[in-house]
Amino acid sequence: MKRFSYRARSADGAAVHGTIAAESAPAAVRALAAEGKIALHIGEPRSFRLPPMLRLSVGISAEERIAFLHELSALLRAGLPVHEVLACLAEGSGDSACGRAVAALHAEVLRGLSLSQAMEMQAESFPKSLIGMVHAGEESGTLDAILQEAAAVLTEAHVLRESVRSALSYPLFLLAATLFSILLMTIFVLPVFAALLHDLGAELPLPTRILLSLLDTTAVHPYLLPALAVGLCSVVVLLLRIPSLRVVVDALLLRIPVIGMFVRFAVWQMILRTLAILLHSGIRLDRALGLARSVAGNRAIAQNLAKMERSLVEGRTFAQVIVHERCLPELLRGMLSAGEAAGDLEGLLQHSADYCRRRSGIYAARVEALAEPAMIVVIAAMIFFVVLSVLLPIFDTMDALM
Repeated sequence: MKRFSYRARSADGAAVHGTIAAESAPAAVRALAAEGKIALHIGEPRSFRLPPMLRLSVGISAEERIAFLHELSALLRAGLPVHEVLACLAEGSGDSACGRAVAALHAEVLRGLSLSQAMEMQAESFPKSLIGMVHAGEESGTLDAILQEAAAVLTEAHVLRESVRSALSYPLFLLAATLFSILLMTIFVLPVFAALLHDLGAELPLPTRILLSLLDTTAVHPYLLPALAVGLCSVVVLLLRIPSLRVVVDALLLRIPVIGMFVRFAVWQMILRTLAILLHSGIRLDRALGLARSVAGNRAIAQNLAKMERSLVEGRTFAQVIVHERCLPELLRGMLSAGEAAGDLEGLLQHSADYCRRRSGIYAARVEALAEPAMIVVIAAMIFFVVLSVLLPIFDTMDALM
């Protein structure tokens, strides 16, 4: 879905303008005609957007998103239609960021869009994996169950993220103190030893020359290093928007020790749980696999799922397809093959998803436990480099004086 700006005339001849969501410009013209408006101009609004890391706000918070999903699921389970649920939630959220996002969803749903399409228009507030799960729930008619599962997955990810942040708070404080100490020594201590060694005709050690070069560059061009950092971050963000490169990066992410296993089990938990719900709703296995592909946040795994879907369409069994899926643990491949042979694939998918949830929890605890030591090692390496930069000139000065 895209958002188009338009200028049109209403049925009474008044000039109107605004924006409308549609698949294409002709579709936008037809949508305006359905509202009794004659389109005069249709165009895509152009706006400059900063990379996500440079924006002051990126939509609603994780806690608000999780609470929204729980409330939406509960009200849908009570039998209310989507537009009434969104109206109630928008009224109760007030003028907060979450309230504005829900109000925008409500407006788009009233225009005739589905909930997943409306969420796609609010990409800053709802990740693509969540939009994929909502779309799968709409296709299967089990939107409330899918939303409940999505809330559980997002809750686990949020708890892990906050745990890692808490574990890294002390090392980050040490890192800031270390960088401040490096700055002071580079400005006030090293130049003294450098001048003394220069007078004695001795050569500066390599670590000292590196720090002094950085100091001279910063003094001559004070905005060069910040500009380079911002430019590098922007280039990385733009490169990751290339689909083929993103697939390679996601595949490499799966190979990182501990972190890769955590990502693998977390992604397969969502995929297998979604497949179980879709099969329970009566959707064919190949179609369910295609819908579950949009749930995978990892492009490499999503690409493998697309190949599996094509194999199922060609007539292969599920057991024949998953035997070549190396990203899926061997235990689960055997379990799902046995489930298909026994005619209970849906139940085995649920058990496999539970297994992935337990394993992802174990690796999440390992990630949390390793985060602080890894950060301390980085800080220790920086301190060692600075100590060499300061002590080596002292030793060289003593040797020159003797």
